[in-house]
Amino acid sequence: MRFASTFDERCFHEGPAAIFTHDPRGNLRIDPERTREMWLVVPEPHAREAAVYLLRDATTGVQMLLATNAPALVLAQPRGVVERQSDYDSALATQRSQWPVAPTGPATHATGGPSLPPGPPSPPE
Repeated sequence: MRFASTFDERCFHEGPAAIFTHDPRGNLRIDPERTREMWLVVPEPHAREAAVYLLRDATTGVQMLLATNAPALVLAQPRGVVERQSDYDSALATQRSQWPVAPTGPATHATGGPSLPPGPPSPPE
């Protein structure tokens, strides 16, 4: 597992019960909103154990990797189905397999990429 900072890593190993999700760079960091919500659903005490889960959103079917140091927080998720994974790497591979592989080379309209918006209008002469 790769954490966003030493703070996040220490919180995972030594901090209070929390849920960790990927940031835009693919690093694990505390998910404060999800953690706070689940503390309301599952009050203390929280049994401590490092674990990795995949959450399948009930509405969209999209899978999201959740790491935790307190499995009860993840198991009580109200918006989908969670499944414990044997390890982080296999969970990450399963999550990534839900998306098609991006084409190589420049993304242009001809290769399926987005069309560029029209440029700004030319000023009158």
